[in-house]
Amino acid sequence: MAFDSLTLVSAAALFAASVGAWAQAAPFKAASRLYLRFAAVLLSALAAAALLHLADVAVLFLLPLASVSLALSACARFAQPLRSFAATLALVAALASGLAAMLSGQWILALVPVAASSLVVIAASVNGMALVPALAGVALLAAGLATAQQGARAGTLLFLAAGLLGLSRRQLLRSTSKAWRGAAVP
Repeated sequence: MAFDSLTLVSAAALFAASVGAWAQAAPFKAASRLYLRFAAVLLSALAAAALLHLADVAVLFLLPLASVSLALSACARFAQPLRSFAATLALVAALASGLAAMLSGQWILALVPVAASSLVVIAASVNGMALVPALAGVALLAAGLATAQQGARAGTLLFLAAGLLGLSRRQLLRSTSKAWRGAAVP
């Protein structure tokens, strides 16, 4: 991979989005905040790997873990948080999938948890009547598909930055009626 300025700018954008998501997650409940911050750390490591020309290999390992972590955060924020056993099982499955994809070089093994996680993010966001996090789930799916098409290039990094920022933003408008907003929306 030839190093170009677009990769540098998109890696910087992903790193800045990771730092911003870390800061914006402060008012969230612990169940949502911890998973969001874990995903931010993983994606900042991907941004650093892009600068070292290691992103094509690192994305196979980091993207499934980060996407499952974002899905767990969205579930905790907009729907019902998963129990610790189920959350641990999901993270271990993503870790195994990422390791298998990295060791075998088959990107499809890493794309399956990303696609499933993006659908969970969209479903949880629609449940909480939040449009921007639902669009963040679409950006997460687009990042997975861009990874399959071109590897960890600028498109993938920018889609990940958009997804991370979309999930870390607070809802601006909320209904005062529990019937419209649900009991779990912060």
